[in-house]
Amino acid sequence: MKDEAQHEYLASLLQALGALEWMLVQVVFNVRTRTATAVRQYLAHAGIEIPESVIQSRKSFGAFHRAPSIANHKDGFGGLLRDRLFELDFEEDAVSDAIEGLDQDLLELCLDMQSAVARELCADLEAIGLHVPPSILHSNGWRDVFTREQRKLPAGAASIVKDGIDTSVFRAVEESSASAFTQSYKATSNSHAE
Repeated sequence: MKDEAQHEYLASLLQALGALEWMLVQVVFNVRTRTATAVRQYLAHAGIEIPESVIQSRKSFGAFHRAPSIANHKDGFGGLLRDRLFELDFEEDAVSDAIEGLDQDLLELCLDMQSAVARELCADLEAIGLHVPPSILHSNGWRDVFTREQRKLPAGAASIVKDGIDTSVFRAVEESSASAFTQSYKATSNSHAE
């Protein structure tokens, strides 16, 4: 019975990690889209059009053509994840404590993503000879974005910025959890076989 409970716990944990990963990837894509769209609008006001070759590139296509994919929740991102964890029967106090810390981490991730996307887009434009005017770089709306000291992005977020595609944010966690789950399952099966 204990092994069955552990098996169910590991399965729930993997589902929770999957839900968290999906939501993080969607948030990262949303920040990328909103940042690229905002940079495009500011450049258009300055009389600079982003060339179609950049907009249609594999790297940037989704940033300019993808609609935000996470519905608003009255309690923000943490509310979405909290609801999912409650559905998976996690304890309310444990979920609340985890969400509290996660909200701050997510805010930092969004700010880091915004800076990374804006810098990458400007670098792509400079690579083809277009320069973002200092009036935009130093404006109230963008100064903090370009001068912010950015932390290292998770692998999945970095691949979205650099390549336009996502890799699993939690690949290492999933693989180690799946390995532990498989070993636990095999041990349980072997003990029942004996």
